Amino acid sequence: MKKETVLTLLIAGAAHLATAQTSRIEQVLVYPGGATVERRVPVKAGQQVLRLSCLPARFDANSLQVLPEAGVNLGEISVQTVERAAAPECANSPLDARIRELEDQIAAVNAEAGAHELALGYLKQLGGADKTGSITANADALRRSGLDSLQKLLPLQRRKDELTRQLTPLTTERDRLVQANPQLRTVTVRLATPRDTELRLSYRLTQQAGWEPVYRAYLDTATGQVRLERHAQVAQSSGEDWTGVKLRLSTAQPRQTSGTPAPRPWQLDVLPPVSADTAARTTQVMVTGSAVAKSSFLREDAAAATAPSFDVSVFQSEFATEFEVPGKVSVAADGQRVALALGHVQLDSQLMARSNPAVEAQAYLVAEATPPAGVWPNGALQLFRDGAFIGQSTLAIANKDKLDLYFGRDELLRVSVEPEQRNAGAAGFIGSRAEQKISHVYRLENLHQRAIAVQVLEPSPVARHEDIKVISVFDPKPGESAWRNQPGVVAWRFTLQPGQVQKLSAGYEISYPKDARIGGMR
Repeated sequence: MKKETVLTLLIAGAAHLATAQTSRIEQVLVYPGGATVERRVPVKAGQQVLRLSCLPARFDANSLQVLPEAGVNLGEISVQTVERAAAPECANSPLDARIRELEDQIAAVNAEAGAHELALGYLKQLGGADKTGSITANADALRRSGLDSLQKLLPLQRRKDELTRQLTPLTTERDRLVQANPQLRTVTVRLATPRDTELRLSYRLTQQAGWEPVYRAYLDTATGQVRLERHAQVAQSSGEDWTGVKLRLSTAQPRQTSGTPAPRPWQLDVLPPVSADTAARTTQVMVTGSAVAKSSFLREDAAAATAPSFDVSVFQSEFATEFEVPGKVSVAADGQRVALALGHVQLDSQLMARSNPAVEAQAYLVAEATPPAGVWPNGALQLFRDGAFIGQSTLAIANKDKLDLYFGRDELLRVSVEPEQRNAGAAGFIGSRAEQKISHVYRLENLHQRAIAVQVLEPSPVARHEDIKVISVFDPKPGESAWRNQPGVVAWRFTLQPGQVQKLSAGYEISYPKDARIGGMR
């Protein structure tokens, strides 16, 4: 059996510690910021007390549930937490046994090597004591004895090095488990059962486990089909490895607020004037509070740098979906992420080159599709175009009618922007109003060998006050005056044949009271 396989089996056994023969982790339900672990424990007919020791102390004791089979009566359930040093019986795992075995073998090798070194030392002393030459006749025997001892020392040293190489990863893993479990718990259950059966124990982990989604989008430019794959990255540092368990992933967020707060009456009142001393004290409190908040933020960042992060802020969906991972899964308690595939969907999309020349004189290839059904939490998105990786972004589907997947720049759609024309003047009765005229001109040229669909977006000014007047003139007229229901964003959409050029212009005349301060002017 390979060393890697032996190490894996030993680590798996160590995760259960002393409870390996009496309980096992059956399944785990992982949330974006937590997990529910379910163990199964066999009990014998007539058994009155069930005692599970050496459990990790990182789970929420208040969440512990014991679920009996039909006919089993439960009594008192108690949980005791002790320091690891006070529970020497928990050092009897297969990992501990293997470590002791290797340590005994190393000790035996050291003893044998010490015996040969002792013999060599005696021979050296004996040879140094021969001043008269009376031992000359035995020189050949001394040489053979010394050579034999030296030849035996070399393989012993090699054997010791090999045993040390096997021992080092095991002791490292044992130290990791000890550090992850400085405290251990014992669960005691009083029960009455007329037959052999099993109990199910479940408990929640709040901050030591979680998962986050990762997506991959593969675009076939010939067909416009997009293959959108779901993946998940799971990690946990609960203090016990999940070895060969049924794993389910849920998009629910148990740590989110479960209900809306009650409304408070809206009361208006006239407040007394603020004195200078009160204003000064208020300013001081605000500054001090800001400094404290910043200090706390820095401490949280420092902690996040050393612990695995399960950021739940990216999970914004309103309804939960669960994914059941096929087969048995193992996730070590070292915070390392395990990648899992959760399936895929095929999306029919409309391909187009989209440009926002007022911001950047560049076009991007975008696949516009109807969002897939189900819950798709926000997550990192890797993008592939015709099999080639072209970058990554974030997938955010919630509450959107259209899904835009950008697949990099379209270098064969040339976008040119002429210098902006801007004129200012006065209008109205005796010049009581200020006036600005702004014009934009864009030029798009198709360098592809085939026709392409093009969409150009233009942000246009929108008056938010009756004293501000805006006249917009577009050539040609855009097909959408409020793109995606956004007032002030117009959109042209057209098809360019190979080598064809399209010019677009947008002109704005903005007038407002001469003495008014206008926000939003560019």
